[in-house]
Amino acid sequence: MDVKKYLKILNTGFLAAFAVFIMSCGGSKDQDRTEQAEPVQAEIMTLHPEEAVVEQTFPASLQGKDNVQLRPQISGYIDKIYVDEGAYVRAGQPVFRINANVYREQRNTALAALEMAKSQLASAKLELDKYKVLTDNKVVADFQYRKAKTNYDNALAAVKQHQALVASADLNVGFSIVKAPVSGYIGRIPNRIGALVGPNDAQALTTLSQVSEIYVYFSLPEKEILNINATRPGKTLIEKLKGFRDITLLLADGKPYSHAGKIDMMDGQFDQNTGSVSLRASFPNPEGLLRTGNTGRIVLKTIQQNVYKIPLLATYEVQDKIFVGLLNRQNKVTRKALKDFTRSGNFYLMKSGFAPDDRIVANELASIPENSVITPKAVQ
Repeated sequence: MDVKKYLKILNTGFLAAFAVFIMSCGGSKDQDRTEQAEPVQAEIMTLHPEEAVVEQTFPASLQGKDNVQLRPQISGYIDKIYVDEGAYVRAGQPVFRINANVYREQRNTALAALEMAKSQLASAKLELDKYKVLTDNKVVADFQYRKAKTNYDNALAAVKQHQALVASADLNVGFSIVKAPVSGYIGRIPNRIGALVGPNDAQALTTLSQVSEIYVYFSLPEKEILNINATRPGKTLIEKLKGFRDITLLLADGKPYSHAGKIDMMDGQFDQNTGSVSLRASFPNPEGLLRTGNTGRIVLKTIQQNVYKIPLLATYEVQDKIFVGLLNRQNKVTRKALKDFTRSGNFYLMKSGFAPDDRIVANELASIPENSVITPKAVQ
C-alpha cells in the first residue's frame, strides 16, 4: 500500500475518533447541566423569630413525704401482726405486738422494790420526827437529828430511784405494741409471728410510707443552674427555682401526672462526680397513685423570646452534627449545621444563626442532593 495513502487513512480515522470523543464529552456536560437544571419539589417553611416554650426533662425518683422504718425498741418474739402488707394505717394504730412477759415481770419486781423503799422512807420519817422533838428539847445532841435527816434523805432518794425503775418497766411494756408514728402505707413484712426481733436488728420490721404528698428528686447540671440564675426573675437562686410554676411529672409510661408540682428544696452542695445539684419538687397525691420507689421525668418549662423554631423533621444528622437545608434567592439548597441550639419537644430552638424570612426545607432533607434547585411547595 502506498505510504501516503496509508497515512491519509490513519489521519482520517484519528480525526473521526477525536470528533466522537469531543461529542461524547460535550454530551456528558450537556447531560449534567440538564440534570442539575432539573428542580426538586420540596416543602419549604419560612423562619420567623417568635416566642417559644422550652421544655427540658430530667430523670427523677419519687419518695413519700415520710418514709419511716418501724423498729422494735425491745427484744422479744412477735406475738401478733395487726395489719397486712400494703395496708393503709393511721398514726397511732397498732402494727405489731411483741411478747412482753419478761418486761411485765420486771415491772412487778420494780413495783415490789418501790413499795419496800416507801416503807423504809416512812420509817426514816418517824426517826427524823422523833429526833427533831428530842433535839428541840435539848434531850439529845444535834448530831442524832442530822443523822436521822441523812437516813431520811437516802430513803427518799431510794423511793425516787425505784419510781424511775417502775416507769422504765412501764415503757418497756408499752414498747411491746409497735404503733404507726404517721399515717401511710405498710411495706413488706419480712418477719412473721414467732420471729425473734430486737432494736439492733439490721432489718426493720417494715417500712411505713406517708404518700399524701410525694417528693420528687432530680438533678440539674451546674451549667443549667447558672443559666437559671442569669435569666429567671427573683432575688435569690432558690426564689428563681421556686418561680417555676406548674411543674409537670412524666410517669414511667410517658404520660403526664394529673397534678402539678413545685420546687421547694435545693441541696446545699454540688456532687463533685457529676457536676450537678439535687433538687426536690413536691406533688399532691390524693389518689395514692404515686408510691415510694416510682420513677419518672420532671419537665421544666421556660419561655424564650425571639427564637427560631426548627422542627426535628426539617433536620438531617451526619456525624453528630445536625443540618438544615437553607435556600438562597435562587432556591438552591445548601446544608447548614446548627450551633448553640436547645431541644424542646419536637423542635430545635436557636436565638442566632438565622435571619427573619430565611427559608429551609421542611422535611426529607436527606433525600435532596446538595446544591439542588428547589421548587417550593407549601407545608402540608
